[in-house]
Amino acid sequence: MIYSNKICLIAPYADLAQIAERVNADRHLGLTVREGILEKGVEQAQAAVKNGTRVLISRGGTAAMIRQYLEIPIVEIKVTGYDVLRALAPERGYPRPVGVVGYRNVVEGCQRAAEMLGIPTKEVIIETSPEQVDWQNIRSRMQSFIESYGIRLVVGDSLVLGRVRLGNVNVRLITSGEEAILQAYEEAIHLIRVIDEEKKQTEQFRVVLDFVHDGVIAINETGHITVINPVASEILGIQNIDVIGKPLRQLIRNTRLDKVLQTGVPEIDQLHRLKNTGIVTNRVPIIVNGRIHGAVATFQEVRKLQDAEQKIRQNLYAKGLTTKYTFRDILSEDERIRRLIRLAKEYARTNATVLVQGESGTGKELFAQAIHSAGARSRGPFVAVNCSALPPNLLESELFGYVEGAFTGAKKEGKPGLFELAHGGTVFLDEIGDMDKGVQARILRVLEERQVMRIGSDSFIPVDIRVIAATHADLASQVQSGSLRLDLFYRLNVLTLNVPPLRERQGDIFMLARYFAQRYCHEHGKQIEDIPADIFDTLAKYHWPGNIRQLKNVMERVVLFCGHRMPGRWDLELMVPELRIETVQQDMQPLADADKIFGDSLEEIKRGAVRRVLWEEKGNKTKAAKRLGVDRSTIERLM
Repeated sequence: MIYSNKICLIAPYADLAQIAERVNADRHLGLTVREGILEKGVEQAQAAVKNGTRVLISRGGTAAMIRQYLEIPIVEIKVTGYDVLRALAPERGYPRPVGVVGYRNVVEGCQRAAEMLGIPTKEVIIETSPEQVDWQNIRSRMQSFIESYGIRLVVGDSLVLGRVRLGNVNVRLITSGEEAILQAYEEAIHLIRVIDEEKKQTEQFRVVLDFVHDGVIAINETGHITVINPVASEILGIQNIDVIGKPLRQLIRNTRLDKVLQTGVPEIDQLHRLKNTGIVTNRVPIIVNGRIHGAVATFQEVRKLQDAEQKIRQNLYAKGLTTKYTFRDILSEDERIRRLIRLAKEYARTNATVLVQGESGTGKELFAQAIHSAGARSRGPFVAVNCSALPPNLLESELFGYVEGAFTGAKKEGKPGLFELAHGGTVFLDEIGDMDKGVQARILRVLEERQVMRIGSDSFIPVDIRVIAATHADLASQVQSGSLRLDLFYRLNVLTLNVPPLRERQGDIFMLARYFAQRYCHEHGKQIEDIPADIFDTLAKYHWPGNIRQLKNVMERVVLFCGHRMPGRWDLELMVPELRIETVQQDMQPLADADKIFGDSLEEIKRGAVRRVLWEEKGNKTKAAKRLGVDRSTIERLM
């Protein structure tokens, strides 16, 4: 009963209405039944539509007339073979012909049944609509048949027999039975379902067109618009204009959609200007069975594409998956650094693995970011990982990710690893030499196969990444000691950059000191004169175990604690005690006069010991920590 009152049967004669009411009651169809022939039937149909009827059922001429006046779908009750046999069977064996009058479907059905029964027939077929029929002519033709062949019986439907009066000749109505009504009802149900599905698909199509970011416009084979969405209307400036069915060339001059319609050749990613606006357009033909039936264009404003790209980049910045530095940010007057920059630019042209070696603070990540920014992956993410900052199990989960339930505390939805996040970009593995050997094996798999497996998963995920590694350690020595896998070393040692320490770049010490001083003066609102010569002498004598990072911190400290002038040498050594200690060390034997080196307090003695060991180990924090029996973080804290 889900279609109750949605289907109405208009019966042209009373018997059909009675049969329909009986079928409706017996089968619980929810069918509405009304009686009316021709104009009266149209009136009944109009009333039914007002009450919510979606599909009409009728028969013969009444169905034809309703179809002319209403746009609602209408199902015609077909004259079945059983209906015709029921009307002709009593005449079987009678020698005279039976007259048949009506529309073609009725007449042809009677002909086939009469042939099966061996009954001769004479037919008059009506070809026009009911209101156009010349009923006097039809009557005359039938009277001629009756007189010529001695016809005593004429069969037909209610419309014809009601209009053609044939005197004393018997007439017999071809009535529809229950099976014909049920057949029409099932067809009406199917029609409603098809209409609902089409509405659903049409609505989905409309929603997609209305909310897609691209403008969409389509034309048929004659160049008339068949589809246009709101974005296209806005870009073309044709809002509030009914353009469906209008020629496209009337709205847009020199459109190339007509060209695509003629040639059938797609035009992809075409850039042009429309009303002083940059537009990126795709145009493709609509080809069905090898024939062009139209063309469709999608287009978008360049400005919106740029805005979308900017949002993506902002999201990457928010996640820290992008670079801040390029080769222009590598400041140096040293010829070795300039050679390294030229070499790194060549490396940026490739996707090969790069190994950057140098002491802590020399700018290894700066080179890594510059290589990424200058390469083909510059629009992709840049993911930096400090391999020495995390314990092995945590580092492994960060790099490779995990699936749901992989370990206690794992997120319910799992988590993608940094290798996955770097897809299409670069992974920077800092301090690769401090990585656990178990993690090294998994890193090797990534380098060789370019695929990762999340912790707790049994399937691989392909990744498109470039790897740049950095280390302050001597990897060859680590291979000999067994702390680094030999196969991983060969995988990393493809393209190398060796960044020299700051103490070997005397010219850069002065240049960078000036640069950092000016930078921090600007940041902290200071105005300080140029650096005096005696300070340069102090800076030049210092060993700089922390390299550029340490020089940067020293100059910020100087700027913060100074007024409007740069301090002299002694003031500088008071603010930065490590400079004073280094100067003293250079003027004496390293192991003599320990009290001058270490100072009086226990904290100063600790710092002095750290500085002396660092000086002896040439700034290598790992070796200094090993000699002193502490971890690297303790060294950095005391520094």
